[in-house]
Amino acid sequence: MKKLPIASIGLGLTTIFVSMIVAYIVTGSFLGKVTMIELKSYGGVNVSNLMNWEVWTLFTSQLVHAKQYHMFYNVLSLVVLGYAIEKRIGWPRFLLVWFIAGASGTLYSTLFVQAPWNTGTGGSQAVLGIAGFGIILTTIMHDKRNVIYALLFALIPAFSLDLIFANYPKPGHVLSLAVGMVLGVFHVNKLTKSSNKDAACGAA
Repeated sequence: MKKLPIASIGLGLTTIFVSMIVAYIVTGSFLGKVTMIELKSYGGVNVSNLMNWEVWTLFTSQLVHAKQYHMFYNVLSLVVLGYAIEKRIGWPRFLLVWFIAGASGTLYSTLFVQAPWNTGTGGSQAVLGIAGFGIILTTIMHDKRNVIYALLFALIPAFSLDLIFANYPKPGHVLSLAVGMVLGVFHVNKLTKSSNKDAACGAA
């Protein structure tokens, strides 16, 4: 049996639980729509949170969602990417990419929205960060078909919705994708240097 992507599955289940519980508390329905203003009190992030040392919101903001059906798509994308990528890089690095790329994009997105709606939430940014990492990872892979399918599954709907509803890719999405790609470059460079070093030792 292939090794399960424990990080992506764990994050997905945690996201479902937290997002639906918050929706129920606020709206009385597990599938209720929660506003950005309400989510500020339930884990959303913005600059004022961080100035008050509420640094945990960099994590919780990636779990809560305004729309629960969108949350389910994000979770599905996360798990699909996890099956394709996590086993290749390990769960610790997968978690690190999820957090760094997701947190940076979610916080960055709040800079383009006026108060009191300038609260960052949702798992889209983290998903796109992992996708960005995956894009770079494919440059050194021989069998990359499954990763490419997973990338298409995550990227095409996300940016299509941006173009439909906002007419442009959302800044937070773009930044998370870029951060994931930068992290991917560091990872690939490290692997390449290690491989070259092993080859040199073998030749000697």
